[in-house]
Amino acid sequence: MSLTINTNITAMSAQRNLNASAMKSQSSLMKLSSGSRISSAKDDAASLTVASGLKLDIASLRAASANISQAASMLQIADGGLGQIGDILGRMQTLASTAQSDQISNTERGFINTEYSNLVNEVTRIANATEYNGIELLSGTTGVGASLETNAIGTNVEAADGFVALTFDANKRADGEAVTIAFDENTNVFTVTALDGAGGNALVAQSLDLDDFGGAIPDGQTVDLNFADVGVTIRLSADFDDTAAINANNEVTIQNAAAGQQGTQLVFKVGVAATDTITANINGSTAGQLGIDATSVTTRVNADAAVTAIETAQSRINSNRANLGALMSRLDFANANVGIQIENMEAARSTLQDTDVAEEMTRFTSQQVLVQAGVSMLAQANQQPALLLRLLQ
Repeated sequence: MSLTINTNITAMSAQRNLNASAMKSQSSLMKLSSGSRISSAKDDAASLTVASGLKLDIASLRAASANISQAASMLQIADGGLGQIGDILGRMQTLASTAQSDQISNTERGFINTEYSNLVNEVTRIANATEYNGIELLSGTTGVGASLETNAIGTNVEAADGFVALTFDANKRADGEAVTIAFDENTNVFTVTALDGAGGNALVAQSLDLDDFGGAIPDGQTVDLNFADVGVTIRLSADFDDTAAINANNEVTIQNAAAGQQGTQLVFKVGVAATDTITANINGSTAGQLGIDATSVTTRVNADAAVTAIETAQSRINSNRANLGALMSRLDFANANVGIQIENMEAARSTLQDTDVAEEMTRFTSQQVLVQAGVSMLAQANQQPALLLRLLQ
């Protein structure tokens, strides 16, 4: 190797190695100070992509956990209201049983009926006043529903063919009515027609183009088709085949779980996917929906009828509370599952993204030694041209 004054190759090499060591030392310092193994996409683009996806899922799961807690609170409020109504029915049963006995006259029965009538009104008041965030839970005015599994609904309108749910606006549709669902596979247009419950006469119809909702539904997602004019919402899943013809005679009868009881349907998001939902159907519990609004104890005959009506109403309350209890138990397990998912996803994200402090500190110390050595060697290399001047003496 020749020795020159104009070009100091040794210094250039030392400087290059010093810059490399400094950059590695700076990278380690950034990772240690941020706690993240991936300070920029160039560090590990693949891991960054996966970790970002996990972070979004974790955010969704944390929101789902909050949803579940609020859902449990809603159901507890509804259960509390039903419990109070049950207590009132117990008092009404006592009054009616007293009125059944002939040791009192109709005059005394009239006095008893005063309290009885007030309790009937109180049942309705509690049902209407039991709410959460403005949502009435026991009034039964939110909507009515039809079961896709039990009602006679036509050959191609069923859950297996992508029809997740049908819900009805109680302000526009009523028990005993029906709707027909038709689909044109050539135009991708749904047509829903409401029919009266007597002669099957058409009341109102509306058409919607599935293409306006994105066409084919992606796997794991659902789409709601809201036929607002008819008061019908159809929820479709990816199982729906938009090339299959659905005839116009696929009729759905609007029928509630208990005759005369409209229900409130609540859908809670409990997971990441669009289909991760739990649906709660709460039957209305006003005096009219329980069948006790027209009862009285003014006579022995009326008292006999009131006792029968109260027993039926109590049975409905018990059934409703049992349903709420089952849903709350399900929500508890759903919440536990969400907690486990969050923990496991955080562990997976941490493996991909978080810095191993001990390993990175070891690497940083090594790079710091190299930086110090590089500075020393660069100083030595810069002295070589000066040493060559001695040859000229």
